[in-house]
Amino acid sequence: MLFRRIPRGIFDFDWQPISINPSYPPPRKVPTSDPCIKELLPGASVSWKVSLPAVCFDSFRPGHYYQTLWVGGQIPLWDWGTLAEYRHCRLDPKSPPLILPSSEKQSLYILDEESDIDDVGPLPPSPPPLLASVCQMRDGAPILTLRIAGPATLSLKDYDPSSRLRYAVTATLFYKAASLQEPIVFHTFLFEDVDWRQEGFRLYRKQDGQWQPYEIRGSFTHHRYRFPDPVSKNVGRNEDNDFHALNPGESWSFTRRVTDFPDNVVVGDTFRYYYKGAQLDWWDWGHFQDHKDTVVTIDGKVREPEDNGGRPALVVPASNYVEFTVVE
Repeated sequence: MLFRRIPRGIFDFDWQPISINPSYPPPRKVPTSDPCIKELLPGASVSWKVSLPAVCFDSFRPGHYYQTLWVGGQIPLWDWGTLAEYRHCRLDPKSPPLILPSSEKQSLYILDEESDIDDVGPLPPSPPPLLASVCQMRDGAPILTLRIAGPATLSLKDYDPSSRLRYAVTATLFYKAASLQEPIVFHTFLFEDVDWRQEGFRLYRKQDGQWQPYEIRGSFTHHRYRFPDPVSKNVGRNEDNDFHALNPGESWSFTRRVTDFPDNVVVGDTFRYYYKGAQLDWWDWGHFQDHKDTVVTIDGKVREPEDNGGRPALVVPASNYVEFTVVE
């Protein structure tokens, strides 16, 4: 459920539920390789990052406070055992289903300088990709490059639990070895953020022989929600995997799932996906053990220290691109 804060007086307010109509796909057989299938031992816990449903973004208004609440529900896809026991198997809906009780409310605030994409008129041209020849001219900064790879086809039957198409991309970040270079540690938000037109990852669609950038709905590009209270993170502890460290010559690979596609995708459509380049919001020399006492303030990106400690900007240039065609 989604709630919006409604003023009742100068110092008084109430929380009003917002009516939304989420769509739930019917229970079906699901392979245990699906990222939403988790293993949970007695007495243990499991956690992972998820995105708010798109229907929530459609209800957001700039400058307003909101609360989200998991009201409780049933989980029909479950079974006894471990993931290893069910390798290469599928889970069938099971009766009785598991019951997951309601959670605590989570507050968030929509920045008031952001508006819906339909309110801002024609969009300006998207910034061009950042070329390696330009990024690597920065004196004193490490040299990072990104390569991506993905399958040549996307099946219309490959969708996530929210009934959205899903295309998996494997990205590998390389730290070029050079003389007198040291390990580096950096914030990974840049590589986990949603696709958007300014920087980072971007999807293109081939139309009339030309590659056209897919403009994600305004609720995604402009309502880039932020939790109202910035949090402090200890870089060296890194319990939430917000940071990564690399030695010169090492690389780091991660999987990125593309789920924001046009509504009218049909068999034969061709897409291109790549990383167009961006500047890391925070990095420093050293490995995790060197940052046991380093604390930064995070609100999406690292907000403090603002100047990155005076170190030069670290820009990761544009990657190669992958092309794929939609099939049945």
